[in-house]
Amino acid sequence: MIPDFIIDTFRGINTTIKDLKVLKPGFSPDSKNWITSKEKDSISLRRGYARLGLTEVTGSGKITGLGVGIRYNGVEIPFFSYLRKIKYYDVATDDNIEVGTNLLPTGASGEDVWFQAYQSLAGSFVYFGSPNSSVYKVPTANPASAVDQLVASYRFGVFHIGQNRSFAGQRKGTTAGNEDKTGLFLSYIDKSLLSSFTQVTGESYGTGDGTTKTFAHTLAAITGVRTAMYPSVTDGTETFIDDRNGNMVGNLGGTGTINYATGAMSVTFNTAPASPQAITCSYYHETSTTAGILDYSGSANGQGKSFRQDDGGGNLMAVFNLYNIEYCFHLLKTWQFTATLDDTTSTNLVYRNIGIPYSRSAWQTPEGIIFIDMARPAEPKFRRLQVLQGTTNTTIEPVSLSDGLDLSGYSFDYAVAYRWGDYEIFCVAEKINGVANTFNSVMLIRNVVSGAWDILDYYASCLATYGGTLIAGDSVSNNIYTLFSGYDEDGGIVSNYWTSSDLDLGTKDLKTCRRMVIDGLIQKDQDLKVSLAYDGGAFSDIYTILGDGSYVDTGIHTTIGSPTIGSKVIGGGGSDTASPFEIDFPVNSDRFIYVRIKVEAIGIGYAQINEFIFKDIREKGRKNLPSRIV
Repeated sequence: MIPDFIIDTFRGINTTIKDLKVLKPGFSPDSKNWITSKEKDSISLRRGYARLGLTEVTGSGKITGLGVGIRYNGVEIPFFSYLRKIKYYDVATDDNIEVGTNLLPTGASGEDVWFQAYQSLAGSFVYFGSPNSSVYKVPTANPASAVDQLVASYRFGVFHIGQNRSFAGQRKGTTAGNEDKTGLFLSYIDKSLLSSFTQVTGESYGTGDGTTKTFAHTLAAITGVRTAMYPSVTDGTETFIDDRNGNMVGNLGGTGTINYATGAMSVTFNTAPASPQAITCSYYHETSTTAGILDYSGSANGQGKSFRQDDGGGNLMAVFNLYNIEYCFHLLKTWQFTATLDDTTSTNLVYRNIGIPYSRSAWQTPEGIIFIDMARPAEPKFRRLQVLQGTTNTTIEPVSLSDGLDLSGYSFDYAVAYRWGDYEIFCVAEKINGVANTFNSVMLIRNVVSGAWDILDYYASCLATYGGTLIAGDSVSNNIYTLFSGYDEDGGIVSNYWTSSDLDLGTKDLKTCRRMVIDGLIQKDQDLKVSLAYDGGAFSDIYTILGDGSYVDTGIHTTIGSPTIGSKVIGGGGSDTASPFEIDFPVNSDRFIYVRIKVEAIGIGYAQINEFIFKDIREKGRKNLPSRIV
């Protein structure tokens, strides 16, 4: 008799080691849609996905940009693009609403669009644009109103806001000499004093008649690229001020609204203004293209400059800040850029021969900047720029994260890097028979606590976090989806499997196994099919664990979290449960040296496995080698 062989530590996938006999128990050489827990004590079937917004956009396509704006009251609003359209998600109607009609010009149809959220004295905004479109500015309090900034010379494919200014690259203006794929462009540092903005006072708003309470007006100076800020209205008795979220609040109980993009206002007084009482308004306004984050024209103190990064590194792809240093990722090289307050003593130096293939292939995380290094295309790597332990913040090193992954089977032309909660995420295109998909079809996720990798089949062209949840722009349709939501995929089963390495059960000798025990958590509509393969043979079905089987303790309801992972629980409720199970079933194997496990969820619902146990293992001696006569 041989002691029971137990797998209760799970280590994620490892596709680098090809000899399954030397792969440690708990590693999987091949799995899909099973996620390793951060404690490494279980694996669970990934959640499904749900469309964000009631109305589905049918047909094929691709989401070309995705971002989340934040109002001053903390309310988040997702914005996204496809073809020529810009849309935002409206929680009140649970649907997506278009900003204008085909806002992007024909030349920008289908190209990547960047979105950047920004809050300043001037308000809370989302900026977006692309190489063949202007730059647009949307107050998040008025998400349907985009203000064309009428940018012609400074249109960019790369745009990053940080340190109260913008860093931009891949310039493509509308006139000769305005195309620059390698230079880094810096805007003015944004204004920090209210006195730096233009103020309008005493503008006529209307005249009271003793009866009318509601008065509408459009602020006269809000034209062209300007947006309104800090409006106020008074009849000398009641005064309305702006709450910065699109509302006008009267000190005597009156209410009103303001559209910062158009200047359209409406206020309703608590008591009708007397006749002929003059009603006046005052406000400030901002022009982002004048000494703001869209002004690259240059000035006496060095703001608005451009810096050359031309040393054979290829196109500028992304800019991220790490410890007050801007890391400018190009295709083949990365630059370190450090800006002083007035840019007069800035440094601009080549850092390393590391580079990314796409503008979304790097992302800022609390630990550093994760990115897909394609400086050597034959040796792709997932890396993190981080401060090494025991060093200062000037000692930044690119640390490899993917040594346990064979990345040769993927293409990275549109690869996306992102951080969500405990997961570092990389979306890539799978190669089928050596031919790469033209869209991202695989998501590789790494738990930063356990270091375990897993493979999921979510399709994503871009990612963002909304209300704590992970949302994705679909890479094959014009829809946005909330990932890790529910337990099905449009009513269907989540395609999945998990396989083990070759297990010798503690001895290299021949052996048999009579029984196997599996325990975990399951919901009643879920079933698990268990298969085994011996000595390199094909998998054979051994047992099916039923979600409503007698071995499931339905009297215990273990909390497994919200139906949508990461969502904010409202009113303290909304958590799902599953029941524990432990099943002991016969195996009665023939003699073998190595065995592999395969498990597959074949129903709809939650499933988790805590351990596999091989029991009643009996040694049968060594395998006789074939005789050879000389």
